[in-house]
Amino acid sequence: MSTRTIVASVAIVCIVSARAAAAPDAANALPAGALKSSSSMYLRNASASAIRWQAWSPATLALARSLNRPIMIDIGAVWCHWCHVMDTTTYADRQVAAALNSEFVPVKVDTDERPDLDDYYQNAAAQLTGAGGWPLTCFTTPDGALFFAAGFLPPRPGSGPNGSGGENSSMLPLLKRIAQVYATDRAGLEREAEATAAKLKSALSQNAPAKGGLEGLRAQILAGLAASYDRESGGFASGEGPRFYDFPALELALAHGFYGHPEYTAMAIDTLKKIAAGGVFDQLGGGFHRYSTDPHWRVPHFEKLGYDNAMALHAYSDAYEESGDPDFARVAKSLVGYVNRELLDPKTGAFYSHQDADSFKGDDGSYYTWTVAEVKRALPPDQARVALLFYGMEDGPALAPDGRIVLRRAMTPEQLASTLKIPVEQARDKIAQASDAMLAARARRKTPPVDHAVMTDRNALMAEAYLTASAALDDSSLQRTALTDLDFIVGHLRAPDGSFFHVWSDGRAQVAGLAADQVYLLNALIDAYQFSADEKYLAEARKLASIILKNFRSGTSNLLMNRDTADAGTVIGQASATAQVFFDMPTPSVQATMATAMAKLALITGDDSYAKTASELMASAPAMAEAMMSNSVATVGLALEYRANGGATVAIVGPRGEARAAALWRMALASYRPGKVVMRIESSRGAAAMPAAARAMFDSSTAKNVPLAFVCAGTACATPVGTPAKLAQVIRRFGVMGVDQTTVVNDGPASPRLPM
Repeated sequence: MSTRTIVASVAIVCIVSARAAAAPDAANALPAGALKSSSSMYLRNASASAIRWQAWSPATLALARSLNRPIMIDIGAVWCHWCHVMDTTTYADRQVAAALNSEFVPVKVDTDERPDLDDYYQNAAAQLTGAGGWPLTCFTTPDGALFFAAGFLPPRPGSGPNGSGGENSSMLPLLKRIAQVYATDRAGLEREAEATAAKLKSALSQNAPAKGGLEGLRAQILAGLAASYDRESGGFASGEGPRFYDFPALELALAHGFYGHPEYTAMAIDTLKKIAAGGVFDQLGGGFHRYSTDPHWRVPHFEKLGYDNAMALHAYSDAYEESGDPDFARVAKSLVGYVNRELLDPKTGAFYSHQDADSFKGDDGSYYTWTVAEVKRALPPDQARVALLFYGMEDGPALAPDGRIVLRRAMTPEQLASTLKIPVEQARDKIAQASDAMLAARARRKTPPVDHAVMTDRNALMAEAYLTASAALDDSSLQRTALTDLDFIVGHLRAPDGSFFHVWSDGRAQVAGLAADQVYLLNALIDAYQFSADEKYLAEARKLASIILKNFRSGTSNLLMNRDTADAGTVIGQASATAQVFFDMPTPSVQATMATAMAKLALITGDDSYAKTASELMASAPAMAEAMMSNSVATVGLALEYRANGGATVAIVGPRGEARAAALWRMALASYRPGKVVMRIESSRGAAAMPAAARAMFDSSTAKNVPLAFVCAGTACATPVGTPAKLAQVIRRFGVMGVDQTTVVNDGPASPRLPM
């Protein structure tokens, strides 16, 4: 029995089976209030529904088997607008609730709490029907094997937005058809599910080495970025569909541009400018919305996700270090302002996970949008004129689905000054005054709710971004915030085996940790050591690296995998070792991030075993990556870029607290050079970790009490320098292909070469 049979059935069965006549008894077979104590806000919000929702668990699967019922899984998130719409329409329909309670086991899954389940069903749905995104509606066997999938489904034909929803694309007819087919041809559905699982497993298991080796794969990824670059709107896509930020791809373009390919730098800079000027960026309050519904970055989906904003902060900080463009610093500071205000828990110092798009039932981001009349009522006439001009409210405005205007930076301060015939600084002041007045007016609206769950992977990404921003913006408070966050995660989310839980909610650690939690945290701890010189972070990083390699790496390959024994024996458990760890979906590739972390540890500690592990992790970069769009494997490309051109070590030698040494350290952290690591050496004993050539210079120097900076790249080290300005020059130029090394200013003894 195929999926086509389900959707093509002509008859709508009004009463599916004899069980439906005893709907109350059938419904009572499902435990009531199963989601009330969930750590997920999305699940808790559904606990008052007439539908007897269950959480994904072995007990739920056992219940489905004992009742001999198919499972209907709703996968969504508390920030998802169309999930809210489906909850308040489809799942609020009494007949839908009765059918689900009597004929199915209805299960709610939070995509943020269980990204492993979401990844599996998103990929399975894509293999089966091409469906994807959120909400995702899945129908499975009692063991969780998918046989039908859809996206948003209105309750009945013609009840969707603008009268949408046909017999084949609305919930109630679909429930009746699936229940009928399950009752009459369960074996056919099981064959369909088995075929889908086998097809997915085959697709995810193609991990043969790429043709042309890793260097060939790197070249192909870079060529793909260039070929897919949208010269009109920025970004790496084409057509009229939605646009996603692809921050890992922008980081790759910045890195490759630094190493002698300025056309890639131009792509990244142009894209970052365009998305920051668009409606996808909250022009008043800061922070990026989830993605653009159009190809020009004008109208977003209005939710704000922690991981998007973490990756954005990292990218804009790097772009500011690379270009010196103050507009990138402005965006980075605005991002920090938003996160500090809305996502930073003042009690724990940890970061919340995301903010909803909607403020009330039926809303669609109206907190962020405006009408011309609202602006004119809220602002004095001169400020209103500035706002209407600067934010493009009367010049082909970007309109949200409800017709309200999405703010964008329609002109630069210089263009506004020319239009108003005033000096540029006066224009900047007027923009600030108008923006402050609009922000004050917006603050009187009902703010979209924030999910207070603390997630290890999101916190690690945000802490790493705050560390990068602290150096780029010369703001030590950001470093303190990042370290406080990491201290909380390390102190409160550690599992008995030394790994880390995924979620902190209701005062306790919950949900088994995933590979991404461990790997992103490892990377953040390594950066915390570089920025603080506190040995405790290096010790934690080395311990966590060992745990990851022991417990989260496949015994038959070098692929990292999620570890969840609760799903053993199910289709999910069977697929755990075939996770798509090489792809950015949308957070950075777990496998490539781990390889980069191992390479960093090798440089910092001098332990060659870490370098060997990094090579092993990247050796599995699959041939299937060659068929993917380059922006989906950008973190793999970035790891390969570091492998080819990175590997620079900057060692700052001098006593702790010595002003000149501290200045050198700050400059080392703030100077853009992709793939570099920074070490703080305070004594001859600490110098043992320095590269061999730098250690030789350190040992032979007659000025050991004078703070010095050593920069090593490849097989050589530059002459040590003692001033921040000279250090910045050496970091940016020494050993970089295509740069004339004779222009590097040095002020120390001659540089020996490392042994080959």
